Formats: sequence, structure tokens, C-alpha cells
Amino acid sequence: MKTAKKLDQFRPYAPFLLRLAFGYQLLDVVGHTALHPTEGIPWYADWLKSLGFPLPVLSAILSAYTEFFGALLMIVGFRTRWAAFFLMINFLFAVLMGHLAIQDTYKNTFPALNLLAMSVFLLLNGPGKPSFDEGFQADKPANGPA
Repeated sequence: MKTAKKLDQFRPYAPFLLRLAFGYQLLDVVGHTALHPTEGIPWYADWLKSLGFPLPVLSAILSAYTEFFGALLMIVGFRTRWAAFFLMINFLFAVLMGHLAIQDTYKNTFPALNLLAMSVFLLLNGPGKPSFDEGFQADKPANGPA
């Protein structure tokens, strides 16, 4: 029980590790599409069109840049809940229309499910520390040192 209580002091920092890991994963996946719009966006739009998305070019642009800027905001912890909200919507569409609707395998759906879960987690819990949203300094105990 004492160990759990000691570990509680680090609880505000746990989301930071998740933000880094999932933010990097997201940047790695979307980087080519967002940073090379003449190559990545047309390919992404063609794929969305094959799935029946309305306005596939606009959908591709919105999705790619939501993921790109959402990942950057998630990593630094700035406006994290807003970023998480838009990422959650993006990955809800990705899971439902990009994977489940075409009966994709769990293995192929797993990355989008992870990013959806991470978005919901950050939306509900916030970014933790260190972040621009919640600060960078450790909180001082209210009653002095323990």
C-alpha cells in the first residue's frame, strides 16, 4: 500500500509518456501525407473515394491536417483536450468507415483503435504534466513536505 501511495505522486506525469508515444506514432503515419500534399493527399483522397467518403479530397485534407496538427498539440500538451476532441472524431470515422465497414482485420484496425482510445483518454483526463495546459512545475504539497 505504501508503494502505491508513493507512486501516486507521479500520476500527473503518466499521460506525458502516452502523449509522446502516440504523438510520435501519429506523426510517423501522417507525416508523409501532410508534409507531401502533392503525393500523399491525392493517394489518400483516392482511398477515401474507394470507401465512399463524400468530398474525398476535402476529407483527405481535413483528416491529414487534423492528425498532423493534433499530434503536435498532443506532444507539447497545448490545447490538448481540443486536439483530442477532433482526433477522436477523425479516428471514429477511421475505425467505422475505414476499417469496420470494409471488414478489415483487427491487426489493420488496431493502430486506429489505439489512437481513438488515446484521444478519448486525453479528452477525459487532460494532458498531465509537463504540458502547456497544466504547467511544467511540480505542485508543492499544501501542508508542507510529507
